[in-house]
Amino acid sequence: MNATQFFLSAVLLLSSVSAHCQRASSGEGCFDQGGQADARECLQRQRQQSDAALRQAEGSLAASLQRWQERPTPRRRALEALEASAREHQRYRQAQCSLQAALAAGGTGTTHRRLLCEIALNEERIAHLQTTITQMQ
Repeated sequence: MNATQFFLSAVLLLSSVSAHCQRASSGEGCFDQGGQADARECLQRQRQQSDAALRQAEGSLAASLQRWQERPTPRRRALEALEASAREHQRYRQAQCSLQAALAAGGTGTTHRRLLCEIALNEERIAHLQTTITQMQ
C-alpha cells in the first residue's frame, strides 16, 4: 500500500468513525420499525420532537434570564446572546448535518444520516442549555 492509498484509507476510516459518532443513539430504535420508509418517518417524528424540546429549552433559559437578579443591561445582553446563539446553532446544524448526509454518498442513508445528526445536535444543545440554567441557580 503506497502512501496515497494509506492516507485515503485513513481519511475514510476517520470519516466513518466521525459520522458514526455524530448519530443520536435515541434514533437508532427507528431502524427496528420495519423498512427504510418506516425508519425515515420515525426519525422525522423524533427530529420534530427534538426540535420542540430544543425550543422549550431555549425558552426556559430565556425565562430564567428574564428573572435573573441582574441589572437590565446585562440581562438584555444575555438575552440577545441567547438569540444569536440559537441562530448560529441552526446554521451550524445545517452545515454539519449536510456534511454527514454527504458522507452517505447518496441513497436512502443520506436522509437517515441527516436526521440522526440533527437529533444528536439538538440533544447536545438541550443538555448545554440545561446546564446553563442549572449554573445560573
